[in-house]
Amino acid sequence: MKKFISFTMAVLALGLFLCGCASKSSNDSNSNTEATSQPFTEREVETAEGTFIFDNAGLLSADDIKVCNDYAGWLYSQKLINAAVVTTNDLGGKSPSDYALEQYNKLYEGKGSGLLVLINNDTNEDCIWRTGSCLSDISQTSEDNAVYWATKEIVGGSYRRGILRLLQLGELCTDHIVDNTQLFSYDVMTSLEKALASCKYDVTLLASRNGSSTSNEDVLKSYYKRKYKSGEGIMLMADTNTKTMIAYSDEKLPVKLNQALIEANKLTAKDDYFGAVNKIIDALDGKTASVDKTE
Repeated sequence: MKKFISFTMAVLALGLFLCGCASKSSNDSNSNTEATSQPFTEREVETAEGTFIFDNAGLLSADDIKVCNDYAGWLYSQKLINAAVVTTNDLGGKSPSDYALEQYNKLYEGKGSGLLVLINNDTNEDCIWRTGSCLSDISQTSEDNAVYWATKEIVGGSYRRGILRLLQLGELCTDHIVDNTQLFSYDVMTSLEKALASCKYDVTLLASRNGSSTSNEDVLKSYYKRKYKSGEGIMLMADTNTKTMIAYSDEKLPVKLNQALIEANKLTAKDDYFGAVNKIIDALDGKTASVDKTE
């Protein structure tokens, strides 16, 4: 606990102790310096299939690791976030932000939308690393507030509760859009999220810039398997590299969707991804999105 003693006064005054690894999000117009109280509940989730907690500093009990790992696994599948927690006693001479980025690249090859929490016992500057939709959807105010309360909990001896609170920032990410490329502005994404939620089918849109050797079809299927383990749902992918949109489901795709994809691809070829997604929404009996053209 010694690492936090010198930070206690700063925490109480400023409401933060983590270094700023993430840039300011686009939904911060109403930000303020007051850290408001946040509700906290440990979710009951299934046992995670992968490993998301890397407690190199030995700060967590076996039970704490399991609870945190299962929750991070839930974010990985339900929110399609590459979540992770890394604790360390040695940064190897790197800055916390550089170390966090190195760890993210090591775990996820720098891809996707990610949320990595670094607990650093070397220089005592911890860090939250955000990328993709975690940058777009999580405001700096939300992060600062979570950090404030997580710090109080960790100072009080509960690493588990503090880490879970920081990971719960992932729940601010949208349910129907995973914008790995930050293709959409915050307002556009908010409008599209509401429109996709109104569809007759459970549908999720992946916005990507696929520069790998893996085909778009295989990328889309891998995301589908993460979220729709039951096989019930539709996954869309808009790739800004090829300017195309495709769809996948374990079930038979609606006939109207196949026709809409033809029209949607005419729009993506012109970089009109908003219009393309609206074509899909209309075909799936949803209420199409709209944005203020004066902005």
